Amino acid sequence: MRRRCETALGLMAIFACCGHLSAAKVWIDTDPSIGAPYREVDDAFALVLAFHSPELEIIGISTTYGNARLKRTTKVAREMVRSFGALTDAAVHPGAASRRDIQTKTPATDALAAALRRDRLTYIALGPLTNLASFLVHHPELAGRIERVVFVGGRSPGTVFAFGPTGGLRIHDANVVKDPAAVRAVLASKIPVTLAPVETSSRLVLDKERRLRLRDGNSAAQFLYRKTRLWLWFWTGLVQHEGGPLFDGLAVLRAVRPEMAPTERRYAWMRPTGELVAAPRPSRDTRPVDICARLGPGWERFVVSRLRRHPGGPHPR
Repeated sequence: MRRRCETALGLMAIFACCGHLSAAKVWIDTDPSIGAPYREVDDAFALVLAFHSPELEIIGISTTYGNARLKRTTKVAREMVRSFGALTDAAVHPGAASRRDIQTKTPATDALAAALRRDRLTYIALGPLTNLASFLVHHPELAGRIERVVFVGGRSPGTVFAFGPTGGLRIHDANVVKDPAAVRAVLASKIPVTLAPVETSSRLVLDKERRLRLRDGNSAAQFLYRKTRLWLWFWTGLVQHEGGPLFDGLAVLRAVRPEMAPTERRYAWMRPTGELVAAPRPSRDTRPVDICARLGPGWERFVVSRLRRHPGGPHPR
């Protein structure tokens, strides 16, 4: 029995040392705006979480409009990968400047096509789906190389996104509202989709205590600490919420630790009003999706510790 235990422990050690060999290959599409006044900072947290997670191999990053203009989101993404992601500017590919670019070929669509010719990828969409919809227009033959889209968007029927003690702050499903046509195009494809909806991601909260823990972490954690004072004041002081929601962090958490963002099967469709709804039962014109319905235990400690750690495992290429 002792020999069997020693053998098992030895194998576990080998797998731990070689875990990077099975890292999931991902492409991240993002609209970061951290540092700009009155902008959400959740993309930056999601990027750092991805950079610090050896379970992921980041094959490329594309930028899009959303939280800010494309010029700003591209600048922020390049600064972050250069400083914290062991990458160069060449790894960041600018994409759509607005929903009008849904059929426009961009450096992002070309780079994603080149990456998919080499590898099958999971596509993590932290912003509007315009870049992916444009890719499907120009490279439909490569759609099957995308293993799954993890999209920060969608809602259960009847869900209202209200925050504060009286629900005074109401927000829309931003990534859906900004380009409903792109969402329809992705739903019409056969690519598997996982939704990371606001109703769940809003529980992924950075409160004052968790933010303070970033102050003595690595350089990326200190960067997040410095750049989030005004953002956290807005959520805790004005909105009177318990903290700032890290909406985009849920998509990366699902890719890194699926058990901390468990999913259930739903059936999605786009309403004529431009809402992406995921219901428990199928009906006409729906398609199956998975939805992150809750947060698993231990996510708080895991997320903060990952944000504070020094990057390990395979470097993105």
